[in-house]
Amino acid sequence: MTDKQLDGGDLDALVLRELSCLRTLGPGRGFSDRVMARVRRPQPAPVVLLRRVGAWAIQPRRAVSLAAAYAVCVAVGLRLAVPWVAAHAPAFSFVTSWAAAQVSALLDAAALTIASWVVELGAADAIHSAFTAGPRLWAALAALTIGYTACGYGLRVLLRAPRRKDVSLASAL
Repeated sequence: MTDKQLDGGDLDALVLRELSCLRTLGPGRGFSDRVMARVRRPQPAPVVLLRRVGAWAIQPRRAVSLAAAYAVCVAVGLRLAVPWVAAHAPAFSFVTSWAAAQVSALLDAAALTIASWVVELGAADAIHSAFTAGPRLWAALAALTIGYTACGYGLRVLLRAPRRKDVSLASAL
């Protein structure tokens, strides 16, 4: 230490040199992510209620209560619905019979159209002459059987549960 007094420029230079040696006090790169990971945002009340109801309902001891509540709801619903349906039964039967008649007429028209196309194209004669002979009939039945078997095997492959060798293991993070 010296007794020499520093003038304004030297004092400023000294202060700046000392300040530049200090650590930076700003946050690091992951600071905001770490802070936000700890922040708990409030959930809307319906979401909280739904989660509480779900947690309550999945407890095994509540199964009897839920079954009883379901039975009561079904009984009340039937008590309200059956008299209404009985009172409106003629309207239901009229609508049902009308809809069945419309569907039947549509199916009749479609069948008649397809039959007329088959007759016009001569496909009926070709099918009759091709598959009524002995060896051709057996070949057609064998091809049909092989096709059904292949489709069944394909469905089995598509719908089976994945086995251990089919499941890929993801690396733990």
